[in-house]
Amino acid sequence: MNKNKNILLLLCILISTVACHNLDIPPMNIIQDKDVFTKESGVKAYMTSLYKDLPIEDFNFSGGGFHQTYCFPGIYNCTGEALLNPANMFNIGSPQGDWWQYWGYGQVRNVNYFLSTFPKYASTFTTDKANAWLGEAHFMRAYNYFAMVKRYGGVPIIKEVQNYPTQSLEELSVPRDPEQAVYDFIGQDLDSAILLLPAVSAELGRVNKYVAYALKSRAMLYAGSIAQYGSIQLNGLLGIPAADAQKYYQASYDASIALDGHYSLYRKYSDKFENYWHLFLDDNSPENIFCEYYKYPEKGHGFDTYCIPQQMWGPQGYSSMINPTLEFVELFDDINGNSGALKINDNSGNAIRFTNTIDIFNNVEPRLRGSVILPGDIFKGESIEIYKGIYESYPTGILHTSAAQGIELFNGKGIRGKSGIGYNYSTGTGFFNRKYQNPDMPKSQVLEGHSVQKYIDIRYGEILLNRAEAAYQLNKKDDALTAVNDIRDRAGAMLLTADQLTAQSIQKERRMELSFENQTYWDLRRWRIADQLMNNKQYTALYPYWVSNENKFIFQKVQIGPIYTFDVKVYYTTIPTDEILKNNKLIQNPGYN
Repeated sequence: MNKNKNILLLLCILISTVACHNLDIPPMNIIQDKDVFTKESGVKAYMTSLYKDLPIEDFNFSGGGFHQTYCFPGIYNCTGEALLNPANMFNIGSPQGDWWQYWGYGQVRNVNYFLSTFPKYASTFTTDKANAWLGEAHFMRAYNYFAMVKRYGGVPIIKEVQNYPTQSLEELSVPRDPEQAVYDFIGQDLDSAILLLPAVSAELGRVNKYVAYALKSRAMLYAGSIAQYGSIQLNGLLGIPAADAQKYYQASYDASIALDGHYSLYRKYSDKFENYWHLFLDDNSPENIFCEYYKYPEKGHGFDTYCIPQQMWGPQGYSSMINPTLEFVELFDDINGNSGALKINDNSGNAIRFTNTIDIFNNVEPRLRGSVILPGDIFKGESIEIYKGIYESYPTGILHTSAAQGIELFNGKGIRGKSGIGYNYSTGTGFFNRKYQNPDMPKSQVLEGHSVQKYIDIRYGEILLNRAEAAYQLNKKDDALTAVNDIRDRAGAMLLTADQLTAQSIQKERRMELSFENQTYWDLRRWRIADQLMNNKQYTALYPYWVSNENKFIFQKVQIGPIYTFDVKVYYTTIPTDEILKNNKLIQNPGYN
């Protein structure tokens, strides 16, 4: 749906929510509740504003928050999935507790106002239509609380509209509720949404009951893993009793099962590679559950502008802001199930020669190619030239390297390739991302705000992984294996055997399947393994070099970028200082005082 309509009307609505409660006679020039909530156009305008404010971690989400124009660093720069390009690589390092903030009580208040006010006028509409709007509001409140609880742990649960000066500052100062209570509240709101919402969305981009089931699948899985892997702190404001883990896993599993028959994995193309990258661009995919839509010029984003390989960059001169690490690339086994570690030397330690840079990836899993542009792979009909330099001979000959933006030549060949390693605005790791990039976008249109591919917030692939994780923890291992192998079959990966199915293999599958979808950071936190993976960690690049006298390529693995750590306090985000100053009943999370 168009989320930008009727904003002026919304401002009038919000003004009226204060004015009409503080004056005996409302001003004639202010739109009143009855003018909004007795007209379909008024209700839709209000709902449009609630959708617009949903904290969807989309293309315009970064460390600076939501709705950013320049949207880097991305959250995948804090997971080992990718580094920024060399010009920005050292501008982001170890994840900090004040990043990715969202204290969403302004949005919660708007939802609460709708839930408390609209029922007075609901009889104006059919029961189905009124129920659908109320169901959407319950979904949105749950979505907002989930965005907060996964950051902060326990937060204040506020179900009613707060008003000043009708209520005193003391009454408006609400303490934090336990993390478990917040997850339970989210579950209750989603159950209400499921009961009220229709089975089919009224318009593109609006929720239905199965979207609510999908969010419940995600949220209850988080609660289960917090109970299993976390610990109780601050007298229960943080953590969930371990004994309750199974209850939440069961709720997640049941919600996942409810989507059976309503969505399916995308399998339009027989070629596994082609199928996987098309998944993120096809508006008619049966896998899409909840998406945010864009339309130029009203609403666009700049994902292509910032991520395009340098040889294809647009008029603004940006590129290469998502550089997948070698660690991420080597998560993927080859199509025969062999370890994903790329072999660059023979058994005697001599560099293996390759005719083309892509040859080292000959047996790579198709899903990896669908996620990452590999050196020498094809994108927009061109071979993406990525190499670091040219040896006159190897290993004793002179090495020629270049940091120039243009193509410097040695014996007629570009020293670093058209998109090669060395320039500040090209890849620093040897890889570019492919997922979500539009291969049909003309070079002249690769501009900030011109990209319009949708952002998939929830898709059925995630639901299958939620189901697998919950099923495994519930000892439904056959079901877990079936769900994981459905994903792997679509990916072009070798299927797992029962002996290979573990909690760790399911976690790995999730990291591969949901890469660059803003999920891994939160997963590493809820599994409590981020500190194990990141402490004293420097990530690795893969550098191809051309050996001139042999007409062959060799590869080297090189550590680059900052050294990462993950302080365990970052498993919870710091409560914003301004909020604590306004509300002395808020207790700060451990490690931030």
